[in-house]
Amino acid sequence: MSAFRLEFGAGPRSGERIPLLADRTVVGRHPSCDLVIPDSSVSRHHAAVIREGGRVLIEDLRSRNGTLVNDRRVVGLRPLNDRDEITIGEHRLRFRVAASPNPEPDSSTRDDDYLDSHAGSSLIVSQMELPRNTDDALPEANAAEQLRALFGINRAIGASLSLEEVVPRLLEGLFEIFPQADRGFVLLVDPDSGRLLLRGKKLRRQSQGGPPRLSVSVLDTVVKTRRAILSNDLQSDARFDASQSIMSGSMRSVLCVPICRADGTVLGVVQLDATARGRGEFRARDLEVLAGIAGAAAQAVEQALAHDERILQAKLNRDLELAGDVQKALLPSKPPEIPGYEVFDFYEPARHVGGDYFNYVPLPDGRIAVVMADVSGKGVPAAMVMAVLSGDVKYCLAAEPDLVCAVTRINDSVCRSGWDERFATFVAAVLDPRTHRVTLVNAGHLPAYVRDAAGAVTAVGPEQGGLPLGMAAEWEYRATEIAIEPGTTLVFFTDGISEAMDVEDRLYGLERIEAQVGKPGGSPAEVGRRILADVERHTAGQARSDDMCLVCVGRGADDASGASSLSLRPSEPASRRSSRQPD
Repeated sequence: MSAFRLEFGAGPRSGERIPLLADRTVVGRHPSCDLVIPDSSVSRHHAAVIREGGRVLIEDLRSRNGTLVNDRRVVGLRPLNDRDEITIGEHRLRFRVAASPNPEPDSSTRDDDYLDSHAGSSLIVSQMELPRNTDDALPEANAAEQLRALFGINRAIGASLSLEEVVPRLLEGLFEIFPQADRGFVLLVDPDSGRLLLRGKKLRRQSQGGPPRLSVSVLDTVVKTRRAILSNDLQSDARFDASQSIMSGSMRSVLCVPICRADGTVLGVVQLDATARGRGEFRARDLEVLAGIAGAAAQAVEQALAHDERILQAKLNRDLELAGDVQKALLPSKPPEIPGYEVFDFYEPARHVGGDYFNYVPLPDGRIAVVMADVSGKGVPAAMVMAVLSGDVKYCLAAEPDLVCAVTRINDSVCRSGWDERFATFVAAVLDPRTHRVTLVNAGHLPAYVRDAAGAVTAVGPEQGGLPLGMAAEWEYRATEIAIEPGTTLVFFTDGISEAMDVEDRLYGLERIEAQVGKPGGSPAEVGRRILADVERHTAGQARSDDMCLVCVGRGADDASGASSLSLRPSEPASRRSSRQPD
């Protein structure tokens, strides 16, 4: 008889010997592997060593760096010979074959070169395929006992909704049915990581303290094979590598059964075990009973998981609604009243909260700033950034009389904030209703359209302003000076309007917005409603994919106070002029 093992070469684990007891040993850096090598050069599931009768083969599991045997890449199944050198990542292992000098040596004198001949006598006592919930019949053996067990479990968990109720009642019922059980555990598969997480435990004797000690090999085998397993000497069971388990030394008899959906997907496992001090070991019929119970419990567990998910989603929706209310409080409740001017605005988030922002900031001398921003991303993260940005905007505009200097300070603040590579497009227009002039800075935002009384439309885009906020610190922004005559309207919007899609995923587009701005009827309300109606026709009821924000500000056509002709003039950078707000 021969024993097989792997030996680590040079490195921190040099000389460590790993006996190959299982039919399949998976090597990788993931904790679920049979041989764990926590190194970034090793893939999560790197290679598998497979025993077939008297020979051993190795297979690469599509690892990133490949698996080598004697410096040659492994393709398919590759047989291993004594002293073959295996390279996995940056680690080298040697495969060894050792013949046993004595078929029945004394267990106190055996070493790692010998595979205990008594291991074969402690193989799995019984294993069975778990019956699917759709099967017409349960296992025939011990029908009366199984019916009694199923009735008790169904009564215990039938009225339970939450997983916090189902699992304890399930374990309570199992302890009544299996008096020899000293410990019981329910572990469920985490949908995000794929790992088994402990969701409930029960101990016959409360003196059994400390964290639960379970066999990773047993759990992994049950999940992968979808088979119920009974072993009456798990420590010696050759099917499981004890070196990869964190098992209690007193554990003697174990039942482990998968919990499966109707389609066969494994939800988790139920494990019962008895110790050497217990009241007896489990038998094959116990495995049949527990397998039948697991089939009935699967539906209750699945329903409980769905119930808990609904509760969690409802709580999340309530939290999002509250966050939406908080965000709305940061936005203006109504347009401002400006003598001789009309203001129209519209805001609609695609979700409960969004990353679009607009506001009207009163400034000294009767001036008012109209600001709009669009934070990269969507949902809660974008909304949180928007909330911080709104505070910076108000502070910097109030503290700095020059708009270019104010936007520069806002940009520097965003660059220092460490928003995980987030940025924001931004446009600000300071209106002085005494002189009928606007100073406008566009920081990477969509163009602002200026419509004169005759319907001619001029765009003021980022090429006249600069980069979005957060892209480059100490950026020199430029302002555009606009003198406004009666009948002039300024239009600001976010990409939720320009990128609104129809049923064929075609964008609404800037050209269409500009065309709507230039049509007859140039008051802010007429222009705003015309754009929104046309976007609605374009999308034809399609769900919103992005936040929508629109602001139109215009001077009345009959306002004759200080009338002046429309003109657009770029201003000098802030570094070339004083910080005084232009008259």
